[in-house]
Amino acid sequence: MEKCNVYIGEVIAEVMAEKKVSKAEMARRLNIRPQSIDYMLGRKSIDTDTLYNVSLALDYDFAQLYSIKKYQTNQDDIQDTKGKIKKAKVVVELELEKEDIMRLNLKKKISSIFE
Repeated sequence: MEKCNVYIGEVIAEVMAEKKVSKAEMARRLNIRPQSIDYMLGRKSIDTDTLYNVSLALDYDFAQLYSIKKYQTNQDDIQDTKGKIKKAKVVVELELEKEDIMRLNLKKKISSIFE
């Protein structure tokens, strides 16, 4: 079995920097001592409860780093009698801010698809 190569402390530090969250702020969000943040950021692994709480505190799904599936595939293809795909289901997930939704006028565009 292949070992996991995720160094979670480094990844958390990167996400904190990206989101401009200081160690003091992170400690406040997790209701722990600032020294505990230093300890956590130096770890290769942490327990799942801590990972869950860090995910909530940073609004980032760290669990996805441990996914064993590289790509998700669905068997929703509809094929003709010769085995060629006539149509396929494609699922795309995007996370947009309210301003982006308004700017792109997505509500109207999506509703027009179903008319």
